[in-house]
Amino acid sequence: MLPADGEIPLQTPQTGDIEEAAVLARRTLSGVQKKLLVYRNDTGFHPAIARDDPATHIAKFNQADEPTLVQNEDLSLCLAREILGAAEVTGAAKGVVAGFEGIALLVERFDRDGDRRLRLEDFAQILEVPHGRDFSGKYESSYEEAAQAILKHSARARIDLQRYFALVTFNILIGNADAHLKNFSLLETKEGLRLSPAYDLLCTRLYPFNNETALAIGGAKRALESVDRKVLLAFADAIGLPARAAVATLDTLARRTAAARCLDFAPRVEANDFRARYKGVVTEQAERIFA
Repeated sequence: MLPADGEIPLQTPQTGDIEEAAVLARRTLSGVQKKLLVYRNDTGFHPAIARDDPATHIAKFNQADEPTLVQNEDLSLCLAREILGAAEVTGAAKGVVAGFEGIALLVERFDRDGDRRLRLEDFAQILEVPHGRDFSGKYESSYEEAAQAILKHSARARIDLQRYFALVTFNILIGNADAHLKNFSLLETKEGLRLSPAYDLLCTRLYPFNNETALAIGGAKRALESVDRKVLLAFADAIGLPARAAVATLDTLARRTAAARCLDFAPRVEANDFRARYKGVVTEQAERIFA
């Protein structure tokens, strides 16, 4: 049951020290983003090649035609930790991998507890959508249908439903048109399956990319600029989240967005700088979502 005031903390301790990372390759923007399983030792990060290499991280690299992907996701994850809460987001940091040129985003894997592999199922697997060679089925659903994975399988469905609502809202906030079924998962915890921390967060509006939501919301895929507070509250109602809880979530996200330090850049940052353009997208989206 929901508390009488509809408020549920956006941070949940059940994820413990398990940090998340996307473990399946995905198409991003104009091509396939290069990913590599790596591990860290005293000399830095190295490719996990041998069978017994621990593969504790996933290294994600820029594309030749999109040199800001690492910076984009790093900033998106930083912002998500401030707005959703640190326990709600995968751990990651920029760094280098031995034998590879350029900066990579080194994402901590959350599907491991020491040497034990934790059960992790993305929503495309749970909903059994068709899988083509390009995994196009991950776009053939709605955010409302995706919520059924939580309602049917989460050990704490009511809490995870509100966390899911917050995560969908965050993806709209940063202008992410690639938040598809494989970017939401249920993770094994001591309680049972729970909504995993957030991963694969990216502002796609900064690139020549389809500007519609990856999944339908309110009956159709919509331009990101058309998803406002009214649409999100209707979405909350459709997935069974009480209006009071939905409003409380949006209000909390609004306060945290306004206070986010990740978007405080030095005055020398020019208007066409990547960070300034990113902040412009978030500011514009926030005005629609939180008004």
